[in-house]
Amino acid sequence: MQALQERLARGDVLILDGPTATELERKGVSNASNAWSALANLHHPDVVRSVHEDYIRAGADVITTNTFPTSRLALETVGLAGRTREVNMRAVAIASEARERAAGGQEVAIAGSISHFLGWDRDDQGRYQFRDRPSMERLRKAFQEQAEVLAEAGCDLILLEMMRDVEMAGHAMEAAASTGLPVWT
Repeated sequence: MQALQERLARGDVLILDGPTATELERKGVSNASNAWSALANLHHPDVVRSVHEDYIRAGADVITTNTFPTSRLALETVGLAGRTREVNMRAVAIASEARERAAGGQEVAIAGSISHFLGWDRDDQGRYQFRDRPSMERLRKAFQEQAEVLAEAGCDLILLEMMRDVEMAGHAMEAAASTGLPVWT
């Protein structure tokens, strides 16, 4: 991570990876779940790893864990709230394995993704619907839990993705900053 920080300080261009869920779909993994691509960490870790490896081989300096949809709030939509820690730890382990296999001496940072995504509900026609926002206390707890797990699992930084709700972004930022890791939004 030191070389990455030095490059940032110099104003160098850093290359981030691209969309994980889109690449998972392209490789045949369905994201048709209330928790979007979260289940791939459990059921298709080899494909998740190959997505990370592809980005590393394409020159990414930073790869992003498949944790955009893995907060406790999103995982509860598929009955996996009790496995929040496991799913997030597994996502970081998969990214770490990809880095070990594909980096070939290149310094590649692992960004632990946290998002505003709460999972989806489905209407009586089976169409995905946005979930109502939970209480601020539940949001704070979910952000804090995920940030702590990502840091413990070995992420180099926390990446707050799609923070389009200012109030939610503030809570996510507080949780991410409490880990002591660099935070990108």
